[in-house]
Amino acid sequence: MRELLAVLRAARRQWCWMVAGIALGMTVITANAVLMALSGWFIASMAVSGASGIPFNYFLPAAAIRALAIVRSVGRYGERLVTHEAAFRVLADLRVWLFRCLEPLAPAGLERYSGADVAGRLRSDVDALENLYLRIIAPLAIGGLSILLAVALMSLWSGSAAVALLVFLLLAGVGLPLLAERLAREPGRRSTVLESDLRVAITEGLQGAEELILLGALPLQTARVNDLSQRLIAEQQRLGRIGALTQAGAGACGGLGVAAVLAVGGMATVSGRLAGPELVMALLFAAAAFEAAGTLPGALQLFPAAREAARRILELTNAPQPVPDPPLPAAPLPATTEIVFADVSCDYTPGFPVLTSFNLTIPAGSRVALVGPSGIGKSTIVEILLRFRDYGGSVTLGGSEIRELAGDELRSLISVLPQRPHLFNASIGDNILLGNTGATGKQLQQALEGACLADWIGGLPLGLETPVGEGGAAVSGGEGRRIALARALLKDAPILLLDEPTEGLDARTEQELVGRLIRATRGKTVLLITHRPACLTMVERVVEMGR
Repeated sequence: MRELLAVLRAARRQWCWMVAGIALGMTVITANAVLMALSGWFIASMAVSGASGIPFNYFLPAAAIRALAIVRSVGRYGERLVTHEAAFRVLADLRVWLFRCLEPLAPAGLERYSGADVAGRLRSDVDALENLYLRIIAPLAIGGLSILLAVALMSLWSGSAAVALLVFLLLAGVGLPLLAERLAREPGRRSTVLESDLRVAITEGLQGAEELILLGALPLQTARVNDLSQRLIAEQQRLGRIGALTQAGAGACGGLGVAAVLAVGGMATVSGRLAGPELVMALLFAAAAFEAAGTLPGALQLFPAAREAARRILELTNAPQPVPDPPLPAAPLPATTEIVFADVSCDYTPGFPVLTSFNLTIPAGSRVALVGPSGIGKSTIVEILLRFRDYGGSVTLGGSEIRELAGDELRSLISVLPQRPHLFNASIGDNILLGNTGATGKQLQQALEGACLADWIGGLPLGLETPVGEGGAAVSGGEGRRIALARALLKDAPILLLDEPTEGLDARTEQELVGRLIRATRGKTVLLITHRPACLTMVERVVEMGR
């Protein structure tokens, strides 16, 4: 329960909706049980009146039956509406909460998870928690309260019948659910894990289809997917058999419970302590009471899978941040943008350093290029400056250690073109405006000019409204990189970090872009990472790493 309660705390704003859904569910169950009981009593009383000739006022019970039928119908609609609204609101809050927890972890804190796994936890595992309120919490609350209310109302007619009803309601509403939870514990947990593994295998297979075909590994990947699929189906079949068993048990308990009430109530009727119409009313009420109890085994059967989904989500949210914000961030922000690396070291895995005793000074307003072989740690320097990775030694900005600055405030001073920029499945304009959502038309045009995009976009039929596709699939690599560059330029921060800004461009476009970047970055502190000699003309100093 700890995992589920921790997840529910993230959606505590929706408790009013959740309580309202449970209240409406109770209203529907109560109205249905009383409707059946009153209808049975009414029909039986009419029959007795007709046989005995004793006058009977049927107007009041007939009106009550109509009123209860309306309450049941309207309440059922309202209960469905409110409980589903509550479930969707809970899911929305969980997604926002999870994304906010993931944001400080990227990228270093998420490296041990594949992209497909993180996406699956953010999407599918949160979706799985739809069952948490809609099919677990609400049915358990409604069923438990309904059992107590049914026994209390039955005791008004007959104490012995109430005891008999209580025994079988407890068997159907407590014994069977606990048995279902125990039987479904391992299959439910394994099915959640297998679903995740299957999502990862399919996603990675689709993303790496070309490599799999080239290496002749497609049959192996297909066999892995088939194996995971068959194992998942087997676990789901086990859960299906458990569900069938508990449903049959619930039906048997309902029949035996009504039979017990009939036996006890029948003796009371023979002895004259209970009228015939009242016995009919008690029997139909007992039958209706098992409607709520019958949902409890299915609710607890879903419990293990929901708990495993919650555990997988909390595994991410409880991961330590690579570079947590200081308890008391330094304020105000540095007045200058001089960057100094002093004996900086960094490793991704303990014992395998990427940087060792790295020293570099970038004066404010200067442009410096880092060159060197791949894997030497150039992109790691950018991640350290953004406080995405922890480090040894000292890194200062304007004389302030960046560990002592709030991460978001530090990053507000920096614009970045990363090594692998991401384009969202939206328009070109939407992707660029992420750099500055309040930018004016003039600022946007300047960013387009600085990234050599203005002429190309002007020739597109939809212009800035042109969609870039999933991950930028609808544009070329060079075009996508310049879109990301325009986004960085639009932010207009005093520090600019550029990782291979001209990659994917022909020589002519590269020369033009370098000239425009010289003008666009005038007065800014620029750190450039590149393998291309043409880019070095825009910097004042070149630092070769590895020497």
